[in-house]
Amino acid sequence: MGLSADPATDRTRLVDTAVARYADGLREAGNPLVLRPELWVSCEKQARQILGECVDTLLGVPVQVAAEAELVSMALGVQRSDDHVPPIDSVHAARLLFDVAVGTMTETAARLPADLVLSRFLTAVRMLHEAIFTRVSAAAIGYESATLRDVGQASTARRHRIARDLHDHVGSSISLALRCLDLYALEQANGVTAPRDRLADARQALRDVFGFTRSMVSGLRVNELHDGLKEEIDAYSAAASDRPAEVRCRIDGDESWLPEQARQELFLVIREALRNAFAHARAEHIDILVSVFPDAVHATVADDGVGLPPLLDGGGTGLTAMRQRVAALGGTLELISEPGQGTRIGLRFPLASGDGAEEGGR
Repeated sequence: MGLSADPATDRTRLVDTAVARYADGLREAGNPLVLRPELWVSCEKQARQILGECVDTLLGVPVQVAAEAELVSMALGVQRSDDHVPPIDSVHAARLLFDVAVGTMTETAARLPADLVLSRFLTAVRMLHEAIFTRVSAAAIGYESATLRDVGQASTARRHRIARDLHDHVGSSISLALRCLDLYALEQANGVTAPRDRLADARQALRDVFGFTRSMVSGLRVNELHDGLKEEIDAYSAAASDRPAEVRCRIDGDESWLPEQARQELFLVIREALRNAFAHARAEHIDILVSVFPDAVHATVADDGVGLPPLLDGGGTGLTAMRQRVAALGGTLELISEPGQGTRIGLRFPLASGDGAEEGGR
């Protein structure tokens, strides 16, 4: 590359040529920093800054690494973590940039006066090393901080999931066992012939606790549903209720459209709503409707009981767990209740679209 009488023109031409070589090298290596346009914007900007600092030094302009380079690079490291760019791709890009910059400076130095070549070239290489090292180090710190942030969020989410599982599996099953024992004692005291074997129901509930605890300790998720949703809901209603309330359950649509994990989560939410209704509502009727569409699920649990006081309808642990389970499925849960007017819980969450039909068209 020859040098003109205009340093600014030389600088622009040298940097443009080097950036083009850099992009070609990244493209040849299949590096996502050039293959994804939104990543190339920041990558090219940094490359131009580094190459500009090196060319300026080679041309005899006193240069220092930009003061904001560390902060900008740290933020860029965070962004690349969020964009799921592996660190090795950034390291390979930095190495390629070093090679391209050295090649550009070698060609340019050959056009300098002989008494300046060595000193200018060595100074420019030191500048290149400092420019890349400063930015790579700062980006690594940003990437690491983002990774630690993600780990913390994942840990918090895992603790919440464990809390929900303990409440919904262990808490509900133990509650059911105690309920069965209370009903057994009440029926025995009143000389009533029970429609169910309450002791057998209590034993089964405790077996469920044992099975879930064992699977949790071994790191496995319990596969809770052996029958269809309606059968499981009816079985729970029969075991948990002393039948002052009539429970009516209807499932519309094809249950096979539900992924197994979503089906289990839906059952746990409905079971918790039923448990609350049995324990607090003093209702005569509880109606459950689940509508399974190809791309969404809608469900309601409504009772005609005493309702919730205004200060309590925000929900305790049970309602919080229900909301979190539905949110994890990408859906929403709504509670409507007034004193003396009963309680209605409605939820919906999406499924993979079967035919692209819009929900509003139903």
